[in-house]
Amino acid sequence: MISKKWITAWLILNFLIFWFVGLASSGYSMEGYLPGESDKVDQYTPVVYTAPDDKPVGILYMVDYDGVIYYYIVWEDEYFSNSLIDKLYRFFRGLVYGGATQDIEVVQVNPNNGTFYFQTYGHTNVNGQLLDNGSCLWIEENTVVPDCAVNGTHVKVYVVTWNHMLSLLPENGTERVVLPMRHMTPDDYVALGMFRRTQYSMAGITFDSLFLAIVATLAFNGVMFAAWRKGYFTREPQRKVRNEIHDGWRKVKEWLKGRSK
Repeated sequence: MISKKWITAWLILNFLIFWFVGLASSGYSMEGYLPGESDKVDQYTPVVYTAPDDKPVGILYMVDYDGVIYYYIVWEDEYFSNSLIDKLYRFFRGLVYGGATQDIEVVQVNPNNGTFYFQTYGHTNVNGQLLDNGSCLWIEENTVVPDCAVNGTHVKVYVVTWNHMLSLLPENGTERVVLPMRHMTPDDYVALGMFRRTQYSMAGITFDSLFLAIVATLAFNGVMFAAWRKGYFTREPQRKVRNEIHDGWRKVKEWLKGRSK
């Protein structure tokens, strides 16, 4: 029979191994907040072009442990052309994001290899590569977009829809805006409902990290099961040792008796 202390230790170790591997491999804190730092934040800040009457209020950023920078462009809200639909839409957005109705679009930049990511029409992905001459390789379209970055590092993004989807291609009626930028604090993260917002843009990181956590946990349990089968967590080893000692002592006594006759 396995003792309660071994069962308790097994449950605790399962919990610790799963979360430690998952969080360590992703760079996440327990809440999903990215606590990393980078001295390249200002060097790779995206340049935003938007309609003059629909300017963002600023940019918040976070950095993961690999140095990948997440720039969150924040609008006070997003407005649909129909007032009734707009009110209903805002109501449901508040439910989804825990009361926060700000609209937030992410531009992800990896300074280590010059790649970037954001979403465009229909929430489809745009993955690109910054080139030395100020142009960009748009990977999905396998085409080079000229003059898409300032100084070869600041990717230009153009707001192209009412809900602030972005594009690499210039959009008529947009103009460049200079936005204040600061590090996203844990309070910002909670207030803006970022845990729910980032589940799509960071889905790949989350999936990979949880997969590693599951593999590590299964491996740990495999080792524990093998040890249990061998009786290391029961009293069986002690009983085997005692029985062998008793058998040995019995044989010795029988041998001595036989010698005395």
